Amino acid sequence: MCKISIIIPLFNAEKTLERCINSVLAQSFDDFEMFLINDGSTDGSEDICLKFADKDKRIKYIKKENGGAASARNLGITKAKGDYLCFVDCDDYIDSDMLSFMYGNVKKTDADIVICGYYMENGNSVAKFCANDGIVSGNDINSRIVELKSKNLIDSPWSKLYKREFVLKSGIKMPENEIFEDTDFNLRLLKFKPKIAIYGRCFYHYVLFMGSTTRRYNPDKLNTIKKRAELLYECTSGVESYCDFYYIKSVFSAIIDMFFSCKLKEIKNTIKCECNENQFKKASSGAKFSSLGSKIIILTAKSRNTAVIYLFCYLSYILKYKLQRLFLKVR
Repeated sequence: MCKISIIIPLFNAEKTLERCINSVLAQSFDDFEMFLINDGSTDGSEDICLKFADKDKRIKYIKKENGGAASARNLGITKAKGDYLCFVDCDDYIDSDMLSFMYGNVKKTDADIVICGYYMENGNSVAKFCANDGIVSGNDINSRIVELKSKNLIDSPWSKLYKREFVLKSGIKMPENEIFEDTDFNLRLLKFKPKIAIYGRCFYHYVLFMGSTTRRYNPDKLNTIKKRAELLYECTSGVESYCDFYYIKSVFSAIIDMFFSCKLKEIKNTIKCECNENQFKKASSGAKFSSLGSKIIILTAKSRNTAVIYLFCYLSYILKYKLQRLFLKVR
């Protein structure tokens, strides 16, 4: 038995894996087990895993057929023996006092989930994302959900500590063979009214490789992202205007990615269809959010004009993917 089970799914990660593993081994808190779950890598990732596993008995190496990050994380959850679960992505890394800080605070608060801030890194550009300190439970989460969602603090499994017993009792698993499976996982956990401790300190380094965006377009993205946005309505109350904003923002996100490989006619037809959907009409009418960028998104959606939305999404595509570092700074 140990205090924390660290789950690291990996696929063809030979360039970043050693940095990730070393950041965990450098923790001031040492009562943990580390699962390196090789999701069918074809590069030198296995050799790296075996090298570390031979040196440290806390490291467990598992090799499986490729099934995606969700299947690897789900497998890790079933194998874990720690009181708490911690997820780290293989191309990211963590500060040496992360586990010590989060474990110390989870014991003080008896929280089901602890959330800390993170750094988003893209080359020499670094952006910091964090929320104000606080503890919420039950329906109180609604008072913080807008802050957590707008800063992407509730979506990912990393930068968090989960009470393993709470996750197992919920029966929630990450949906496999789907995108945004981590958002689905965390939102569904909210239905079980967890006690959540939120801390503004940043320990997690999320490394963004935006140069490899040619594979970002996914034909299933639009329908899946709408399902995740609809789930936000189900899991919250009193923040409907933000949920409406999140819905139209999610639709725009999927349309923006269409510019990678779809023709103009297909993009415009998709926009026209979405504008005629009842949920999009409702969301564009009820959406509210305070920032200038958000207001522009809302006004664009309210126009329900194919040409206006097309132009907005195309300019966003240029900003997001062609001017990558500038995009990171303005976020």
